[in-house]
Amino acid sequence: MKISSLLLLLVLLTSACSRNQSGALVVAADVTAPKETSVSMLALEHSLSLEVEEEQLAIVFERGLAACREAVSDSCHVLESRIHSGRMHSGILKFRAQPAGIKKIINALSKESKVAAQSTTAEDLAAPIADGAKRLAMLKDYRTQLETLRGRANNDVDALIKLSHELAQVQSELEAVEGTQTRLKQRVDTEILNVTLDTSTTSVFWKPITSALADFGGNLSQGVSSAISGVAYLLPWVVLILSGVWGGRKLWRRSKTRRND
Repeated sequence: MKISSLLLLLVLLTSACSRNQSGALVVAADVTAPKETSVSMLALEHSLSLEVEEEQLAIVFERGLAACREAVSDSCHVLESRIHSGRMHSGILKFRAQPAGIKKIINALSKESKVAAQSTTAEDLAAPIADGAKRLAMLKDYRTQLETLRGRANNDVDALIKLSHELAQVQSELEAVEGTQTRLKQRVDTEILNVTLDTSTTSVFWKPITSALADFGGNLSQGVSSAISGVAYLLPWVVLILSGVWGGRKLWRRSKTRRND
């Protein structure tokens, strides 16, 4: 059965190759990906640091979220949003949107705060996208050829099992490559914006003093506890050193007395 199935596959492959000139199926086809255009394949990521008044932090934070909601036509999504209301108030926002949506968010946030720093980084994804396109074309061509061979296998169960197994593996690889390509193209078509809201530079003169006074009791108790812990660690060593000194002096006096006698 195995020999007959192998012979069948060889016959099919040979016949397919012999029909290359007439436009029939070619198993080992030379597949080339579609030519890439000169369109930029840069994935852009922006960073924006804003100085915000402590009283305005929540307002600016919500304005950033609202700007993203208004830019729904620009495929805006909030990837991260955090606000800290402890001793030092701060906030973090992260968005993904099309370039027009990113500009809208930056404009909305800049109206209520001072821009402390702004930067942009870019990653060229042209090579990964081109490689992925080539691999997709090769896998799709190979899948088509396997499906054609499976249709010609007739009642050869062993050949059908092998072809079905190979088709399943090719389909799995094809879906994985398509997923990677989708993510890469999403990074090119959209941009990332990281926003940091900082209130430390806008704090009033008395803010650090009041914070220090508020922490005075806790710092004092921490210092006392550290001192007590230090004494507890040193006490055995002090006793040991004093005992050694006392024993040494006693031995020295005995030896001195014997020499005098």
